[in-house]
Amino acid sequence: MKKIIFYISIAFFAFLITYFFFSGDKKLKNVSKADKIGIIKEIKEIKIKNVQNPLNASIEEYFDNYILAFRVNENKSSYIGISFLDKNFEEIGHFKKIDVQTNSAEDPRIFKFKDDYFLLYNDILPIEHFARAMHLAKINLKNFFIDYKTVLDQHLKIVEKNWVPIIAQDNLLLAYKLMPHKIMQLDDLKKNSLKHLIFPNMEFSRFFWKWGSPRGGTPAKVVDGEYLAFFHSSYGKSKKNKTYVMGAYTFDLKAPYKVRKVSSFPIISNSSKKTRVYFPTGFVIKKENNKDMIYLSYGENDKDSKIAIIDKEKLFENMKEVY
Repeated sequence: MKKIIFYISIAFFAFLITYFFFSGDKKLKNVSKADKIGIIKEIKEIKIKNVQNPLNASIEEYFDNYILAFRVNENKSSYIGISFLDKNFEEIGHFKKIDVQTNSAEDPRIFKFKDDYFLLYNDILPIEHFARAMHLAKINLKNFFIDYKTVLDQHLKIVEKNWVPIIAQDNLLLAYKLMPHKIMQLDDLKKNSLKHLIFPNMEFSRFFWKWGSPRGGTPAKVVDGEYLAFFHSSYGKSKKNKTYVMGAYTFDLKAPYKVRKVSSFPIISNSSKKTRVYFPTGFVIKKENNKDMIYLSYGENDKDSKIAIIDKEKLFENMKEVY
């Protein structure tokens, strides 16, 4: 009898472990894998010399090549690195450390606005209690110094992360939230002069996404007459065992910037079965054999940075309208 009780106890304990630590994956069980249906054509891992793990690398165009911004964790501190990649995503030269006068900068998004390159990242505020705010920094690529940085603290949350730069023609816009789509405008890049835009008779776009609350990912760029960006979301029983997934969305070029389409399901790869974290950070679009291909940079498992080569047409085919 004691043996029976022992084995029942072991089986029950195993069930609890499975339920609490692995049940989240059930949400992905019937999700179409992006590489199986032709959305993802190829995945390339980013290797940076003398950096063991370039985290959450963000890609942007730089003349005929690419520029990459990433986080480096080292000795309980974190800093931002910059590197250049050729057309095959191989590193050119050696990476440069960007001095933002702290040792706690995280998860930069690099983007080009007009003729200059900027970093949008989060960092700890130099105040008595713990708080993180978003920072905007203009990079001088001749010497890899920061020409200026602007703290964009809005006193709304203790920790601010993952704002979306919207590359408009005249003004720099930032999406504070995706659902509802909350937009801010920064007129003077050297001052914390953010305007929270309010639109008369605005209809909020609240799209259904059952894999957690959508949060910011890549900068938004104009593609086929509307903005395209990639977001991330998470779900799970506990903080340590969350699953992070990514998707794409489009929204109008003009105010009130209504969201129009969203991925029908998370963009995940069958070849990355052990991946529990997808964290999109940037993208560029290039022609391959007369087809538009999206080179999406993303972080994987808080350990690696990769490039997913995505067929734009297939991506859009697997998006649904938002009403």
